[in-house]
Amino acid sequence: MKTITLVALTNWPLIIELFGYSYCKDLWKELIINITSKNKFILHDEKHKSNEIYFLNEGNNIKKIHLSIKTSITIFLQDKLGILTFRLAKIELSTIEYKKNYNFTYRDLNKLYSSPHGELKKIMEEKQITPFLQGIYGSEKKELIGYEALSRGPINSSLFQANNLFSAALSQNVMHELELICLEQILDLTKHIDDDRFLSINLSPYMLLDKSVYILLNKVEDKSKIKLELTEHTFIPCWKKIISAMNKYRTLGFEFWLDDVGCGYFDYETIKIVNPELTKIGISLIKNIINDDEIIEKLKLITNEIHNTGGKILAEGVENLEQVELIRKINIDYIQGYYFDVPGEALNKLNNY
Repeated sequence: MKTITLVALTNWPLIIELFGYSYCKDLWKELIINITSKNKFILHDEKHKSNEIYFLNEGNNIKKIHLSIKTSITIFLQDKLGILTFRLAKIELSTIEYKKNYNFTYRDLNKLYSSPHGELKKIMEEKQITPFLQGIYGSEKKELIGYEALSRGPINSSLFQANNLFSAALSQNVMHELELICLEQILDLTKHIDDDRFLSINLSPYMLLDKSVYILLNKVEDKSKIKLELTEHTFIPCWKKIISAMNKYRTLGFEFWLDDVGCGYFDYETIKIVNPELTKIGISLIKNIINDDEIIEKLKLITNEIHNTGGKILAEGVENLEQVELIRKINIDYIQGYYFDVPGEALNKLNNY
């Protein structure tokens, strides 16, 4: 039996906005060549403007056809766009018997997402996320002013540690889904946070484009209590769409923090683009602050410029009194680290404060 498969990349316009039309047009052609050269599929038609590609196939094993096409697209686009950006593309497939006047309907399309397996599958299906908190302190009076929420797997699980949990999600291509579950679990803590304290929540920038995130965050009664901390898992080629989403969240009352600046993809240029209400200086910079005059001068400059634009700055990974004293001299606003507080299970920590 001859069949025809429609491949629809429903969010391709967003990918174009992030990477540019010329790059994505070339990428589209490369994708088609990649699929047809590695599989026994013949290109029947392609419509770049409507994000559709049609392939002719011989055989009636639709499941096998979909798996083959999906695998080719996944490997190719993950390599070209990065894993998290690839997740935004949203692949949809449909295969029907080929006839001269074939016609696809919306109901034919099957959204294909990766699904977790092994221990991670159970954790995600049962939402077995263990929220942890670490205190955030004012640098002057050293008083507790808020918490950073951290996600762990089940206690006594091999995926308890955050690195293991999120590495598993990344390798199984379900980081987006895991972040949604973590966000939902952590937002439940807001009702336990005192009115004079806040809760910072880690979020990948691309998550701001997800309507599910908007629905979850919009349910929060006191939005000023939540600080959305943008984390760096991947390079952001274009911030335009993300900045637009940030502005919408700001009108609702949320603030944005920029995590781990100076230690990866986020740098001083990112601060100027994002204009966060608070910038967190990464652990590796703070770790070397005592014996490196260049780092001290750099932090003084950044701190002054951030203060001049009305922003705040936080030093993360503070482990000793000498670091604390230097941070205070530099005029950094907030401090976080093992010197003040070790992360602990959320409800236990809240009950003990």
